[in-house]
Amino acid sequence: MSIVSVQNLTKRYGEFSALNGCTLDVPKGSVFGLLGPNGAGKTTLIRSLLGYIKPTSGIATIDGFDCIKESLKVRERTSYLPAETKLFRTMKGIDCIEFFSSIHPSGDFQRAKRIAERLQLDWSKRVAFMSTGMRQKLAISCVMSCSTSVIILDEPTANLDPNVRAEILVLVKEAQASGATIVFCSHVLSEIEEICDQAAILRRGEAVETIDIKSMKAVHKVRGTQSLTSHNWSNHQSIRGFVQRDNHVEFELDGDFANHLELLQTMQLGNMVVESVGLRTVYDRIHTEAQ
Repeated sequence: MSIVSVQNLTKRYGEFSALNGCTLDVPKGSVFGLLGPNGAGKTTLIRSLLGYIKPTSGIATIDGFDCIKESLKVRERTSYLPAETKLFRTMKGIDCIEFFSSIHPSGDFQRAKRIAERLQLDWSKRVAFMSTGMRQKLAISCVMSCSTSVIILDEPTANLDPNVRAEILVLVKEAQASGATIVFCSHVLSEIEEICDQAAILRRGEAVETIDIKSMKAVHKVRGTQSLTSHNWSNHQSIRGFVQRDNHVEFELDGDFANHLELLQTMQLGNMVVESVGLRTVYDRIHTEAQ
């Protein structure tokens, strides 16, 4: 069941299309990644979902509510961390936490303080005197404290050290366990692999591919050397993408790797290297195909 549905969403600015027939569905209760280079349409998509901008055509819904016609109900059910957070510079951190907790229907001041403590935020400082990382911690404390159906995080770990990044991912998993759906937008592929159930790759305003992360991790790439043989391994049912250049071979195996050991022994590969197909491989393939 999809809690976020985007169907043929298009947003044009004159001759330029920031979104171009974008279609994707986010399963309820999942952590769903959004990937793509700068200018791919990620931020435009998010702002369209929240009703901040009106699309040229297409439909988007969150929890069954139209993102344009019923944007207030949509925002009641979402909490959003923008990539460039604007906070009141003259306020102290604790005052920001109290303010934002008070204006959202599901805001929770005490929970926001507990999250800030976990992120080791000094909330006694005024925002103007906080580092970029401290301001990010402050914004995350406010956003993650809301008990909403959908949480949208745009580059949540930017400007944070590795320990705090790891704690953010723990918070995301805790929110998912409580029943929330998280849309996680990041340029850090390793984070998407670690935290997301699925991920959509955007390119030129389109969602060109949606990847099941668990299934992707079950694919292994094999490289090695092999004496030239008359056997055509490219026709083997377990092998896909077989490439042979002289005596160098490369191919992929899908499913439980233990089931392929007999096949690899038969192939008698030398200098064999086996690695999981990561998100980087898929991401690079998609963008190479676009060139």
